[in-house]
Amino acid sequence: MRLRETGLVAAREVRDALRARWFVAAAASFLVMSLGLSMLGLAGAERSGLAGFDRTTASLLNLALVFVPLLTLALGGLGLSGEIEDGSLGMLLAQPVTRSEAYFGKYLGLLAAIAAAIATGFGATGVVVSVVAGGGNVRAFLGLVALTVLLAGATLGLGTLLSVALRGRAKVIGAAFSLWLVLVYVSDFGTIGLAIARHLEPVQIFILALLNPLHEARVLGVLALTDRVEVLGPVGIFGIECFGAGGLVFVLAAALVAWTALPLAAGYALFRKAPLT
Repeated sequence: MRLRETGLVAAREVRDALRARWFVAAAASFLVMSLGLSMLGLAGAERSGLAGFDRTTASLLNLALVFVPLLTLALGGLGLSGEIEDGSLGMLLAQPVTRSEAYFGKYLGLLAAIAAAIATGFGATGVVVSVVAGGGNVRAFLGLVALTVLLAGATLGLGTLLSVALRGRAKVIGAAFSLWLVLVYVSDFGTIGLAIARHLEPVQIFILALLNPLHEARVLGVLALTDRVEVLGPVGIFGIECFGAGGLVFVLAAALVAWTALPLAAGYALFRKAPLT
């Protein structure tokens, strides 16, 4: 795989994403929601006396855990399936570009466009809140931005795998939305139900949490925001007891990287042999 050709494909993907109306609308919605949460956080901070910057950072974590996977699963799902359906992927591969360069170039281009949208939304919010409310835990805020990009990489990889496996736009969008529901809502209720019905041990709940990248991102975000162990939930408390704070951060970050690498590798294994018509 040649870096120059991969970079050219990635740059093409960034341009296409920034020209797509729905992507621009999604990025603008993320910016508006981020600013709206910051205003609500500042209003609540004035009444309660809490720090506006830190309160807003916690609110943005919840926004990222819901909105970013929805965007990345859909964007990754349409990345290859749309071009397979309209034949433009075949035209791309007719150029002196290998399948690996096209596959990973498209993924990196989409990730770069999403990272730019995340940085714009969070950056504008951070500037507004810091000007209005004064300083706060800037390190935690920057960590949240990095964590959100890491989560976006994992869920974009899952969307890319769906794109190659299902190929059709309609099927991919339906599967992406269903997977989003499972990751965001069904998984939480399922874990709670299993823990109650089967009397699961903490180690078993911890393993279940590792099967969902959103759980990992949530605990990492809470670790960046607070030192209070009780707000981490059973997964975080068990992880702290077993690995310590630094070890738990490493384990969860490694799990998020694995959630990125494994779907990407599985998707490429399918893509390299898939017919393009």
